[in-house]
Amino acid sequence: MTAALVFSMTMTFSPGPNNIMSASLGLMHGYPKALRFILGVVCGFAVIMLLGAVVANALLAWMPTIQPFLKYFGAAYILWLAWVTWSHRSSFGAQSDAGLTRSQDFFGGFALQFVNPKAMTYALVMYSTFLSDLVRSIPLVLISAAALAGLAFVATSTWALAGAGIRRWLKTDLQRTVAAAALAAALVYTAIELAELPILLFG
Repeated sequence: MTAALVFSMTMTFSPGPNNIMSASLGLMHGYPKALRFILGVVCGFAVIMLLGAVVANALLAWMPTIQPFLKYFGAAYILWLAWVTWSHRSSFGAQSDAGLTRSQDFFGGFALQFVNPKAMTYALVMYSTFLSDLVRSIPLVLISAAALAGLAFVATSTWALAGAGIRRWLKTDLQRTVAAAALAAALVYTAIELAELPILLFG
C-alpha cells in the first residue's frame, strides 16, 4: 500500500492539466470560482477511476488502437486551454465578477478528464497493478475511487489556492502577462509531452 500511496500522491500533485488550470483559475478568479472547475474535475476523475477499475484489462489490450486518438485529441484540447488562459491574462489579479467560460466551469473540469491521458493512465495503472485485488468487489471499487477523487480535490485545491495566494501581487499589466505566459507555457508543455512531440521531432 505504501507504493500505491507514493504513486497516487506523485501522479495527483504533479503538474498536469487539472492542476495547472486550477492554479490559472485561482489567479484569474480566486478560489471560490475556481471551485466550480475543481468539483467538475473531481466528479470526472471519479468516473475515470471507476471505468479504469471496470475495464482495466480490456483497455490495456485495446490501448494500441485508441491511444493515438486520445493522445492527439487530448493534446489539442489542452492547447486550447492554454489559449484560453493566455487570452484572459488581463483578468489575472483583477477583482472581477466576470463569469467563467464553459471550459472553466464544472462542465469544463468534468470534460477535461475524458481527454486527459494522465488521468486515464493513472486509472489503468492503479487498478491493473496496485489495486488489482479490489476490482472484483464493487464496494471496494467505489470506496477506492472516492478516496482517489478526494485526493484529486486536495491537489487541485492546493494549486488553486496557491494561484489565488499570489493573485493580489499581480498589479501591473507586465506582471499579469508574465503570469499568464508561464501558465500557458506549462499547458503547452503538457500538451507536447502528451503528444510525444519530442520523440516525433528528434526520434
